Amino acid sequence: MKPSYSGFEAKENKGFIDLPQPGAYVAEIQDVRFVPADGDKQQRDVIEMMMEIIEGEYKNRYHDLYKDSDEKFGNAKYKGIFRLTPPTENDEDWRRRNFEGALWCVEQSNPGYSWDWDEKKLKGKKVGISIRKRLYTYDGKDKETTEIAKFETVSDVREGKCKIMKPRDQRENRDNEPVADSQGFTPVESSSVNVPW
Repeated sequence: MKPSYSGFEAKENKGFIDLPQPGAYVAEIQDVRFVPADGDKQQRDVIEMMMEIIEGEYKNRYHDLYKDSDEKFGNAKYKGIFRLTPPTENDEDWRRRNFEGALWCVEQSNPGYSWDWDEKKLKGKKVGISIRKRLYTYDGKDKETTEIAKFETVSDVREGKCKIMKPRDQRENRDNEPVADSQGFTPVESSSVNVPW
């Protein structure tokens, strides 16, 4: 056989990097931005956080996945995004409880920190994250992925006190209605966020 191209070099072809599996992990909020409601696509204000796992088997997984995807395909999407929706004055109590509970986890995980409505101060804070499976339909086929579903305290994660969450089922043909997120958080589709910021 004649060489079909120049510059051949035998080297390992590493497979795709997988997303973290369902479970609880110690993470850090790498960056934060406030996304105001625009009345169109964005119906509510959202605090969008770029997360990274900082301990254990999946340490640095979101950054590694982002870098690997960008090198292989270009225009990569960062998968470790968590969105928290601040409740309004007229919202239901469960929305307030979910918001306050998430920020309580950040406060408990960072002694001396207290939420003061300045989302930029969340950057660099440690917090536990629960990752769950998400089931969805794409091009008529059922698929699955994982997503950051809620915050936990770092101590609960380290002590193994966090239960694996049930999957979120958004597949079509289930009365044509995706199942709502019972945690009150607004997950982000990975295709809609180009970060790191």
